[in-house]
Amino acid sequence: MTLFEYSILTDPAPLQVSEAGGVSKGTVYIVVSNPQDNPVCWTSIEVTVPFGQQAESLTPDPTAIKARILPDTTRTSNEEPLVNWDPTAGCCTLSPQPAPPLFPSAPSQGSTPFKRGGAVILALEDFKVSDKPGPVLLHVKETVQKAPNQETSHVMLSLLKQAPSAPRNFRPKQSLVAAGNQVVLQWEGSPAFTYRIYGPDGRLSKAAPKKTPTGWTWSPAAGEVPKRDATYTLTATSAPRQQRPEHTLTTTVHLSDPEFDSVTATNGLHTPWVEGTTAKGQITFTAQGAQINNNAGTPGTIAADKADITSVVTTATVRGRGSGDGWIQFPSTGIKVGQGTGSNLGTVTADKADVNGVNTAWVQGRNTNDGWIAFPQTGVQVYKDGKREWGTLEADRTDVNGVTTAWVQGRGGSAGWIEFPPAGLNVFQGTGSRQWGTVTADKADLNDLDTRRALVKDRLTLQGGLTVDNVLETQDGPPRLIVHGKLDAESEVNAAGNVVAGGNLSVNGRVDTGGELHAAGRAAVGGDLNVGGQSTFSGLLNANGGLEVSSGGDSIMKASDDRVSIARNLHVGAPSWFADHLNANGLMTVRGEKDWLIKMNDERVTIAATLRVHGEVHPGATRT
Repeated sequence: MTLFEYSILTDPAPLQVSEAGGVSKGTVYIVVSNPQDNPVCWTSIEVTVPFGQQAESLTPDPTAIKARILPDTTRTSNEEPLVNWDPTAGCCTLSPQPAPPLFPSAPSQGSTPFKRGGAVILALEDFKVSDKPGPVLLHVKETVQKAPNQETSHVMLSLLKQAPSAPRNFRPKQSLVAAGNQVVLQWEGSPAFTYRIYGPDGRLSKAAPKKTPTGWTWSPAAGEVPKRDATYTLTATSAPRQQRPEHTLTTTVHLSDPEFDSVTATNGLHTPWVEGTTAKGQITFTAQGAQINNNAGTPGTIAADKADITSVVTTATVRGRGSGDGWIQFPSTGIKVGQGTGSNLGTVTADKADVNGVNTAWVQGRNTNDGWIAFPQTGVQVYKDGKREWGTLEADRTDVNGVTTAWVQGRGGSAGWIEFPPAGLNVFQGTGSRQWGTVTADKADLNDLDTRRALVKDRLTLQGGLTVDNVLETQDGPPRLIVHGKLDAESEVNAAGNVVAGGNLSVNGRVDTGGELHAAGRAAVGGDLNVGGQSTFSGLLNANGGLEVSSGGDSIMKASDDRVSIARNLHVGAPSWFADHLNANGLMTVRGEKDWLIKMNDERVTIAATLRVHGEVHPGATRT
């Protein structure tokens, strides 16, 4: 009789034999306890396991058995038995550890005894159960120390192997499949049961399970193919009209490419990529964000009502929905806008454009017949009507360094205008056909003034001089005004220097000359004529009022309505006619071509030639 007590447990209980095509694994637990009141000195406990394919065999492969003592915190480390599993013999041997010495130099005390009330659990784990049902006997050989000899005892422990009656090992052939039509479920079970498969929606499947040599299989019928992860339920009933199934098992199949009608992810959705169902567009999540690909795996297209983004979109091209729509490219220099399927440049339409600069060949209004601006190398050209015809530039102000134009006109059609012929500048009125206009200015600084007529409302000051072709001119040193034609002055003429008139001189007012007065033609003065210098008259001198010639402050000649008075000598170099009396208070001499003819003094008249008297002679004195 053994001193220790032995009991046996199995997992599962009872053990299930392995059927063809399947593997049923099990574990045996052997509990060894000391019921004695005292510790037991023991040598070994040997457990022999029968192996093979017989009904009495535990396993066909003893090498798969893992033998160990389950840990127990009530034992000390030296109380832990030693375990040795011999797969060749199918024997597991337990032995005690040496007892520690009483003190370091003390002799050995032998083996550690099995303490009173103590117990150990030997586990034989993870072995394949043999495929034939039946009871199995495990032989236990116990060796203990009884002074002065050892005592050996034997005991048999029994367990049961049973063919499984309930369905078991319900599983997918592949737990992760690419598509729902690849789902295959497998299980083992008795053919005495009626098996049914219920889909993830709780509906009974139309497809019936199929018996195979190794068990049962099932695949979904058409229309039942799952689009996403699905959990299936297997029921087994033994009676045809049984209400509740005797056994219910579940298993889950995962799809690597699931499809969802909708997804609500409260705490987020974690996936490396998302792909469409019928159209296989794909979104791949990268470290930088997301990448959109088409069904060929190349960059695809995003279609959305609105896109709200915080930063820049990195893309090579942006195009409208249609294949012929406009597009935008992003070269290293900025933005390129094109049209259609080719490489032709397109049009940008916007309410406002705020840019630092625009590089373009031309700019036009919204319509094709609007004006447009071209930018040649020389500057800017403005055209009208969508044609290459010069247009109009309208602005509040224009600040330019120079303007090159054929003509300039005011805003209205009747406004005056200016043209620029090779000779200089022409000013015209707005109405009529090229009628000369008027220049109004505060000052005019000109090198030359060439004009047919000039009207000066206030004062005309010429610092360099004035020349009117064939009419008048001014000369320097001393300053002179030379009139080649007739000079008509409606008011006074004041000249500090000489006045020379090559033609007639007409002055309705007064004439004051500080120097000489020369008139080649007729000189008509409506008022006083004061000549400060010498006066030379090539023709007649008519003074309708009075005429006075002075020198050095003294009067030399005075002419009134009926008399001419000469205070000094009067020399007449041409024939003279006197309609009335000639009074010479001093001397008077009349000369011929060579010699004098008449001499007159205060008291005598001397005649050197013949005296002819056609009228009466009244001598007042003696005649000689």
